[in-house]
Amino acid sequence: MKLLDFQDYAKNETERVKNALPKLKETSLRFAFISDLHYKFIDEMRVTVSNIIHAVNELNKTEKIDFLCLGGDNVGNYPTSPEDHIKMMEELRALLENSEVPVIFVQGNHDDNSIHGSIPGTNTCRIGFEVKDDIQYDTLFSIAEKCPAFHFAGNKALYGYFDAEKANTRVVFLNSSDVPYIVRDGIMKYNQQWDFGYSEKQLSWLCHTALANAPENVIFIEHMPFDHIRHNYSGENIYNEDAVDAITTAFSCAEKLHIESQHEDFGYNISVDFQGETHNIPARISAHCHIDTQTIDPAGFLSVTTMLAGRKNSGMAAGDDGVLYEREPYSAIETSMDIFTFDPEEYTLSATRYGSGKSRTFTLKKRS
Repeated sequence: MKLLDFQDYAKNETERVKNALPKLKETSLRFAFISDLHYKFIDEMRVTVSNIIHAVNELNKTEKIDFLCLGGDNVGNYPTSPEDHIKMMEELRALLENSEVPVIFVQGNHDDNSIHGSIPGTNTCRIGFEVKDDIQYDTLFSIAEKCPAFHFAGNKALYGYFDAEKANTRVVFLNSSDVPYIVRDGIMKYNQQWDFGYSEKQLSWLCHTALANAPENVIFIEHMPFDHIRHNYSGENIYNEDAVDAITTAFSCAEKLHIESQHEDFGYNISVDFQGETHNIPARISAHCHIDTQTIDPAGFLSVTTMLAGRKNSGMAAGDDGVLYEREPYSAIETSMDIFTFDPEEYTLSATRYGSGKSRTFTLKKRS
């Protein structure tokens, strides 16, 4: 699918961002991140996505973008039928095929379309509307197969990692909607709209593959905020988030770890030895809450969330700066995108904002 024209206001915004970006070193990692795009079949959104891709391609010419990540809630659930939902994903994929940098997807809670099977007054969903993980992989996630530096977990799992050797850094992409598909009387026991979690398979992959022989620095990205206490929404369940925190802490501190759970659907028994070398976790980056926040999460790591890239919708609120940012279609603030720059030598991380919102610089603390 051909991109729509690069609009003048987007060209001007791209130039502004180019001038605002920190100096790029040969050892730096730089990536673009958009969250909660909620793409749908309207020209306004086609223009927005076309401008985003034009902007990333233009920045890449001089500022070298390592990858573009869509951080979940990539499509909007607006067509009710799963068939139309898949077509919407296909159109988004077709536009992103024009990106000159690798594109990596993260799964969000709106991406499986299960919300249309919701039973009124409950957080449970009937079957028949959901778009399963393997279809999401084939339609969207598989675009990352073109990138030699990206490594999928295999078997169409919606998680993997990207190695930036020049920056001595690995970026680990987790799936916070990794819940089992269990059906009882036509109702899903767990649905990806309101239930979040990590299977034993993903936890084991994290320990024994993603963090095995990892470089000095590891950045984590997923859809659900890592600061589960601050961004705890009523009715949302998060299974095994304590296991992710325990694994990340042991990895960072170079410790042995044994953890287990007897949960009937999210049970695990994991032993791993991270002894020998401590590691830095510059940040754990996520989406979902639609606003810009930064906190030190309960596990002691910097937790960063970013503003939604789609139009103002449910969940929009003021961020840490107390400002409620708006969207104006067909303008420089039609969307919101962060250009993250990580300098491993100076150990600094910044997010230069394209579109609505403000740029941010984060205070990092080494553990290694």
